[in-house]
Formats: sequence, C-alpha cells, structure tokens
Amino acid sequence: MTYREIINSVLRRLRETTIATDWSGDINDSSVVTDYQKLIGELVNDTKRNCEQYHDWLILRTSVDVTTADGTRAYSLNSGQEIKLLDVVNQDTGHQLTQVSKKYMNSVKYPSSSSGQPMFYAFAGKDSSNNLKIEFDPIPNQVYTVTFDITKPQDDLSLAATELLIPYQPVILGAWARAIAERGEDGGTQSSLAAQEAIAELNKAVILDNSNIEFENDWYVKEHHLNG
Repeated sequence: MTYREIINSVLRRLRETTIATDWSGDINDSSVVTDYQKLIGELVNDTKRNCEQYHDWLILRTSVDVTTADGTRAYSLNSGQEIKLLDVVNQDTGHQLTQVSKKYMNSVKYPSSSSGQPMFYAFAGKDSSNNLKIEFDPIPNQVYTVTFDITKPQDDLSLAATELLIPYQPVILGAWARAIAERGEDGGTQSSLAAQEAIAELNKAVILDNSNIEFENDWYVKEHHLNG
C-alpha cells in the first residue's frame, strides 16, 4: 500500500477530504496537500516507526558485509544507527562472532593487542556519515568477510508512491487513533477504542510473521535432524 493510499485511508476514517491523485514528489513540498493532510502523513510515519520497533519483521531484515584488512581493528557498518543485530558470522570460517562490551575491548587493546581470526566485536560510536562503527578482537590478520544480519527500519515515507514494507492495517489504525487523540474531541473514548483495534491488528500481523520463522533457532533444527 502506498503512502498516499495510507494517508487517504486515515482521512476517510476521519471524514476528511482525501489527497488528489496528482500529488507527486515529497509531501512537504507539495502544493496540493493541505496542512492537515501533511499532519496525518506525520502521524503515519510515527505509527510506522512504532510498529517497526515492535517486532523483527522478516521484510525489514537485511545483511551488511564488512571486509576486513590485515592490521585494522575498526570499521564502519554502513547501516545507519537504528538497527538491531540478529547474527554476526565470518563467511570464510563459518564462525559466529560474540558481542562484547567496550570495556572488554579496552581491556584487550591496551597495552598491546593480539591478531588473528576475529572472534569478538563491540560497537565503537559512529562515523562521519552517522553509521555505527564496530571493532574486532583479535585484530584481523588477513582479509575476512564478516556478515552482520540486521533488521533496519524503512526510511520515513515522504513520496506518494512509496510502498509501505510492513503490514499496513496496524499503521492505518494506529495513525487514526493518534489523529483522534490529536483532535481531543472525544474525551479519549474513541481514540482508546481505535488504539485497541490497532494493537489487535499489530499482534495478528506479528503472529503471521512469526509463523514464517518457526524453525529459526539453530538448536531446534539440529536436534530435530539428530533425533529424526
């Protein structure tokens, strides 16, 4: 469902005028979108972010590869900052790296550091492009490809034709509830009911998404094969 279609679905529930189909480009630069319609667009993005943080959606999962160099400890992750790590694996060896604290990393950095196959990683702030930085221990002694499996939120919606990645119904109902509350006309009754509907739809969407990762735990799969 597109950004414009989602906004219009909320507007219809509010008995407000919908956005014409001739809107194109960024919503905030459009002359055919009213200030109130833009407000609904903001509430849609607020709700989208809330729903994205609620669950590790399959559609939001991606991988970022880091190619190491001999003697270099720190690297940019090139993923932005709003991510959740699911797994980190060295493609060349199949070894899964373990996350450690910055305190631990400091303890092995000073006064000297060992080199070899990376076994641990820690976050180390951000780079000039606001990407997260990571450090490895031991310091890589050659070229390795380390894959970071992450969930990453979709960028805020701004263009009319941009498709929402996560299920749209919880976003529509959540934005509707926020819009009712913003008006402050119902004493909180209608907005509370709308919020309950939004939560119910979100939970149903999560259950459906979870059904596709039933065998995600490695220990279960391995035990199943061993005993089968």
